[in-house]
Amino acid sequence: MALIDDPTVVASLLTQMEAQLPISAQVTPEVRHMLRARKVLIPAHRRVQIEHVMYAGDEGGIVCGLAFPGSSREAVVISLTHLRIAAAHPLANAIREYQRTRVHKLSQSR
Repeated sequence: MALIDDPTVVASLLTQMEAQLPISAQVTPEVRHMLRARKVLIPAHRRVQIEHVMYAGDEGGIVCGLAFPGSSREAVVISLTHLRIAAAHPLANAIREYQRTRVHKLSQSR
């Protein structure tokens, strides 16, 4: 079975992201909907902070521990593929490429 993620790319991106933490991001509408079901309300324009990054293996990919500004109670771990990073961020291109590649490979493995 072929790997979804390139281990070298993942290790490099994790190291780069860890050096930039916290990273501001927006969640996708799907994640916002899922969080709403858990009584965590995030307006569409509101940003969250990526405070931790880790690798959940080839099955889970890079996942991010989020903090919600103004809320110290909620802790959520979300796949990097469900987060949007501002285009001006130094890692935006590398993160988008990881997301594109992972989503493409996942769609082909079904």
